[in-house]
Amino acid sequence: MGGRGAVGAGVAVWAGVLVGACLAVPLAAVAIVLALLLVLLAWRAPPHTGQAATLLALLLAAGARGAGHRAVLDCQRVQLARGGSHFRIEARVVEPPPREAGEPVAVVEVESARPALVRATRLRVRLPAGSDAEWSDLVDATVRVERPRLARNPGGLDALATADAAALTATGRAFFARVRPSRLPDAWPRATVARWRRALERRLDAGLSPEARELVVPLVVGDRTGLSTELYSALRASGLIHLIALSGLHVVWLASLARSLVASLGGGVGPRAVAAAACAMLYAGIAGPIPSLMRATAHECLMAAAALRGRALDPVQALALSVLGLLAWAPGWAADLGFQLSYAATLGLVTLAPWLTEKAGRWSAWCAPFVPTLSAQTTALPILLARFHAISWAGAFSNLVAVPVSGLLLAAAWLGALAELAVPGFGHPWFSAGEVLAGALRWIAVTSSRLPGALWAAGAEGGVVWCAAAGVALLALALPRPRTLEGRRRPDAPLREVAKILGAVLLGVALLSAATVRPLAPPAGRAWLVALDVGQGDALALAFGRSWWLLDAGPRAPNFDAGETMVLPFFRWAGVRRLEWLLITHEDSDHAGGAGAVLRGMTVERAGVTAARPGAPVLHPHARPLACGDTLQRDPPVKVLWPPRGPAVGGNNGAIVIEAGRAAGRLLFMADVDSTVEDSLAVTPGVLVLKVAHHGAASSTGTGFLRRARPVFALLSVGARNRFGHPAPELLERLNAARVQVRRTDLEGALWFEWSDDGVREVDWRRRRPPGPRRERPPCAAVRTPRQP
Repeated sequence: MGGRGAVGAGVAVWAGVLVGACLAVPLAAVAIVLALLLVLLAWRAPPHTGQAATLLALLLAAGARGAGHRAVLDCQRVQLARGGSHFRIEARVVEPPPREAGEPVAVVEVESARPALVRATRLRVRLPAGSDAEWSDLVDATVRVERPRLARNPGGLDALATADAAALTATGRAFFARVRPSRLPDAWPRATVARWRRALERRLDAGLSPEARELVVPLVVGDRTGLSTELYSALRASGLIHLIALSGLHVVWLASLARSLVASLGGGVGPRAVAAAACAMLYAGIAGPIPSLMRATAHECLMAAAALRGRALDPVQALALSVLGLLAWAPGWAADLGFQLSYAATLGLVTLAPWLTEKAGRWSAWCAPFVPTLSAQTTALPILLARFHAISWAGAFSNLVAVPVSGLLLAAAWLGALAELAVPGFGHPWFSAGEVLAGALRWIAVTSSRLPGALWAAGAEGGVVWCAAAGVALLALALPRPRTLEGRRRPDAPLREVAKILGAVLLGVALLSAATVRPLAPPAGRAWLVALDVGQGDALALAFGRSWWLLDAGPRAPNFDAGETMVLPFFRWAGVRRLEWLLITHEDSDHAGGAGAVLRGMTVERAGVTAARPGAPVLHPHARPLACGDTLQRDPPVKVLWPPRGPAVGGNNGAIVIEAGRAAGRLLFMADVDSTVEDSLAVTPGVLVLKVAHHGAASSTGTGFLRRARPVFALLSVGARNRFGHPAPELLERLNAARVQVRRTDLEGALWFEWSDDGVREVDWRRRRPPGPRRERPPCAAVRTPRQP
């Protein structure tokens, strides 16, 4: 068990599962046959040939497993599409439902449904507030389901990939749910663990303030549904988000506590190992099958098995063995972000950290606090660049103080809850300490996140990601020391030394490239408009050369902030770190809600707002009230057409109306004004893109206005199934009658237009990133063929 023979097998299985997700079922069947033939070949072949054949067989078998996983999901979604959007289901809860947000969110497996669904279809369902459904319970519910879709915004969340990783067919909301306890034999241990979890949560709720509980509950049981968007943003920008993602840090702490307790009672190596593994499995039962937590649990169980056999288990070997078991059980986890980051960070801790400590020599005591964070962030760099398009340089320093504070907070929370369960009132000292520690951790996160450029936008250049990945792979192969004493006495082979140097160079090049990447920019003489899909709200990005503007920032709710989850990820994807203008057309939450997140996450040179009313919130310390006649830019011109100068106009009709471009190549942004304002504007033909007012309300975009503007495209920024019924059917009829091409964010996701004085065209951002200014493009062309929405 002390060797590293499983490393190649683990890599082959992981790669096979990822590739297999793209294979058709017939190809998967062929892969299984070939894998069996290779196994037979490996049985009789020479050692080296046999090892190669075995690895190839594992690659093919894993590919078939990944293809089967994807085929099952596709079959379930086809059946779901045939049934419509509303179902009456009887299903079993298969994970502990998080409750911190007020409405439990349960992952269920369907046993029967009307209309019919494939048995064992997995849904993530938001249950009615107050539902007491627990792990293993049966739920009878009326559910409206929504099938996951591809990424709706550049750089944004890919809901389909996330659902595939979790083996989820769809998400939904239950209008009615009746809960029944399960009678199956395996229900009682799950129900027991679920009761322990709720008992812990009740003690934490009673002993901690809401501010402390917001950090402690994710830290202890992994329920992040109650985390505010401001705190989540601060943790992410400061590089501390991993502290509340249950993984090795939490399992190691609890397992160490169990080992220490057994050792104090006189237990030997075997009992200590068994106690640590049992605590890890109990933690996984309480928190649920979180991929990163299951990785740490599997690692602890493998270490316990090695200890019981009296053999040492190499940490790299343990990582590889856990890959084999976990991906055979849940192949979708190969694409899960938490699972990937957990393995990448742990790989750095077991390969890079020992080498750095050894090289530090007599300075190792001074360098020790930096080594774990530096090692984990280095090996996780390719994933962070590929998925978040940003680097948190502040994390290298914030983790130095935050990790010890987090460990103490975790200990105080667990000890307080356990003491309170044993003897009511005995947990008060621990909870008091937890209040102080939670406040300290919050202060560290918020302060670090406010450092200039704490989360540095790195763009989405694939070459940078692959360069970083190659560097990490070379270091991971070259740095682990030989397992035998004889091997350690020998000098490193020249090839290993070359791999170390080349790996370090590639990582340095990747970091430098990510830190200095230039923002995306349109070709010379043209400009971009990107209408982000933020639901029922507006967020429009404009690019003039390398100058980027933002017109409105999307909506905000207690547990949702479009600025944090949609606007900022887009700008990080585009490599934009500075906004020339942030324009908020009016104070409604669906337009101004995300502005706070944007101001926290980016440098904003200038801000423009509508004329302030008494008591209106301050958006920016230097915000400039805008009114008709203001010119914000001269080439191409950007002008304010409304509101008029003078006393502030209240409501939607006080919103800012913007015109960008020249005579025959203009864009018109109507905010939320109604037809009375539209009729008073001096609009002439030549509008290429009209941002339809008020998300398509019937009171806006009248026939006379359309006749005067004669737009080519009508852009509707609207939320799917919004409660206002936008866009209104009569508005769509008016647009179609005027032969305007309608584009809607609720149907198509983010909309990208490139325009100039010559015309306008759409950019398909899903196929490839828009080219920079040096790439030649054919002239823009405006086509007036009408299109039904």
